[in-house]
Amino acid sequence: MAVDGPGPSARLAAGVIVPSQFTVRLIVEKSNQNKNKISPQETAFNELMDSSFEMAKKLLPFLARRRIPLIPENYHLFYDYLLGTNPELIRQINETLQRETLFTTEVSRKLYGVFYDVDSENFRAMARVGERIGSISQSIEENLSQSLESTDRFKQALNDSASQIEQGDLEVTDFRDIVDGLLTETKSALNSQTALAELIEASNKVIATLTAELQDKTRQANVDELTQLYNRRYMSQRFKELTEGDVGRFMPIHLAIFDLDRFKVINDTWGHAIGDKVLIITSKIIQNFAGDRHLACRYGGEEFLIIYSGVDGDEAARLTEGVRRKVEETQITIRGQVVPITLSAGLSSFVVGDDEQSLIGRADKALYQAKAAGRNMVRIWRADD
Repeated sequence: MAVDGPGPSARLAAGVIVPSQFTVRLIVEKSNQNKNKISPQETAFNELMDSSFEMAKKLLPFLARRRIPLIPENYHLFYDYLLGTNPELIRQINETLQRETLFTTEVSRKLYGVFYDVDSENFRAMARVGERIGSISQSIEENLSQSLESTDRFKQALNDSASQIEQGDLEVTDFRDIVDGLLTETKSALNSQTALAELIEASNKVIATLTAELQDKTRQANVDELTQLYNRRYMSQRFKELTEGDVGRFMPIHLAIFDLDRFKVINDTWGHAIGDKVLIITSKIIQNFAGDRHLACRYGGEEFLIIYSGVDGDEAARLTEGVRRKVEETQITIRGQVVPITLSAGLSSFVVGDDEQSLIGRADKALYQAKAAGRNMVRIWRADD
C-alpha cells in the first residue's frame, strides 16, 4: 500500500478528503486532554462516549496510514472491520488491501456493495455520518494549513528582523518598526493556533457522537425492531464464527428453536397489537435465559432461537425448559380475561460437519414432535428419532 507523503493533507480525488496522520494525531491528543476536563454534569455523557472515542482513535489513524478516502462507505466498512465481528468482511478487506496499490472510491464502493444494502435507510444514515466526519476533517485540514502558513510568516519575520539588526546603523524608528512587525506576526500566529485548537476541541465531541451514532446504526442493522433480539442475518453470521475451524470441535454448541403455540388464534381473537405484546414479552423471557453468554434471536414470525455455547446438553435443556415454564406462567389480562401463552421447543446439538441449516433442521424436527405430542413442551432431537 502507498504510504503518507509530506504535507498536511492529501486528496485522492476531487471532493474526497484523506486525513493526514498529523491531523489525526492532533485530534487524538486533544481528545485525551479534554476527557480529563469534563464537568460533573457531563459524566454520563463521557461514559457513553468512551467507546466512541476509542473507536475513533483506532479508525481515523488506520484510514490515514493507508490513504483510504474518508467517504461514508469506508467509514462503515472499516468500522465493522476493526470491530472484528464479520470474518468474511475482514478476509475480503485484507485481500483487497494486499492486492490494490491504492484503495480508491471505486474499489471501496464495489466492496461495500457485497456486504451492505446501499438502498437501505441504514446506509443513508451512514452516509450522513460519513459526510459530517469528512466535513470536520476538511475544516481541520484547512485550519492546519492556515496555521502553518502563519507560523512560516512569523519565522520569516524573525529572519528578516535578525538580518536588519545584523546590518547595523538602525535608527530608533527602525527598531520600532521591527518590533511592531514581530508583534503583528506573533498575534497572527497565536490566533491561528488558538483557532485550530478550538476547532479540534469542538470536533472531539462531534466525532465521538457520530461514532456513537454509527454504533447505534450498526446495532439496529443486527436487531429485530419489534423484539430487540438479534435478527436472523446476525444469527447466521455469529453461527459461522462459532463453528469455524476448530472452535466447534472443542466448544459444545446447542440450538433451541421456540414457537408460540396457536399464535394465529391470539392475533385473530385479540388483534395484532396484543399479538405484538405477546412477542415482546416472550422475547424478553428468552433474552433473560440466554443472558450475555448465549445468543438469542428472532428467527421469523413467532419463532425464536437460542444458540447455547460452552455448556453441556443438560444445561442447554434446563435453560430451554426454563423458557417454556416462564412463558406458561406469564399471564396477559385483556378486559378481565386471561390470554394464555405457551410455546413449544426443539433442541439439538452441534456435531462436526454441521452447517446452520442441518443444525436448525434437527431442532425443527424435535419442535414438530413437541407440537404433535400436545404442545407446551420441549423435545430433544435424538439420533435414533
